[in-house]
Amino acid sequence: MTEIKEFNLVDVKNNSTIINKLNNIYRLWGYEEISPSFINNLETIKGCEIINDKEVVGIVSNNSLCLRPEMTTSIVKLTSTRLINKKRPIRLFNNGIVFGKKENNKNSFKLKEKLQSGIELIGYDTKYPEIEVINILFDAIDHINLKDNCKLTLLVSTTKIMDLILSKYKNNNYEEIKKSMVELNQEKLSRIDIDQNEKLILKDLLFTRGEPDVIIKKLKNIYGKNIILEDLKYLFDNLSKISIKYGISIQLDPTFQPHLNLYEGIVFQLICDKSNEKIILAKGGRYDELVRFFSPNEKILNGIGFTISID
Repeated sequence: MTEIKEFNLVDVKNNSTIINKLNNIYRLWGYEEISPSFINNLETIKGCEIINDKEVVGIVSNNSLCLRPEMTTSIVKLTSTRLINKKRPIRLFNNGIVFGKKENNKNSFKLKEKLQSGIELIGYDTKYPEIEVINILFDAIDHINLKDNCKLTLLVSTTKIMDLILSKYKNNNYEEIKKSMVELNQEKLSRIDIDQNEKLILKDLLFTRGEPDVIIKKLKNIYGKNIILEDLKYLFDNLSKISIKYGISIQLDPTFQPHLNLYEGIVFQLICDKSNEKIILAKGGRYDELVRFFSPNEKILNGIGFTISID
């Protein structure tokens, strides 16, 4: 079974209006439009290990091809080929449909189409590019007038926090503990053979989320002072000023990890809380390893971006 999304004339008009507003914001911040191909090489997607290939929509052809499951990989690849000589940092924005599939019962699936808009900042020369990118996200959301309809919260984490939490378990049930933490699975965590006191700490962290300064202080009490938490404190001190300006709250969630294996470092989701229903409006994060995969000789190996869900 397949599920094809069809837009009526009102949807098309509304989506076009939103995209035009977003494009204007991106341009004001100095970003240029790019339109990556709908077709990806499946082996490239597998090589990057960004997504489970069972979720990818393949194409019947002589080559191993698929419909793009996300935009970032195609854009980063372009910066290593056609845009190799473009001055860094590269600031790009894009709009379009991405494709995926979800298995139902045996031999059946749902085809998913998502219309999205976003930016990519690649090869930046500042330590905290998250400040620019999240500022643009807040500015973009502000111009499409969502705040009147819902309470907005930016949920932030970093894969480095999870690395810090799991550092002592590299030779002791590492994958099991990581999976339990990401899935918020207390029952599975209870069955893992580790020290009981450590298990209690991990269970507590499963549901630790809130105001960044409070969470960072809690993590310091557990793991001591380190550069990961110091960098986070500096980042949140700057982001708090932006969040106050736009009226968007920020929460730090140590165990939040994205679905795609695209990100390394800061990851975030913008969530709309409307009538007790939580809707993810945007996702983003850093993908330094993806840049390294395509451009190992690049002097500045880093990238960060976000996508806003239009539909």
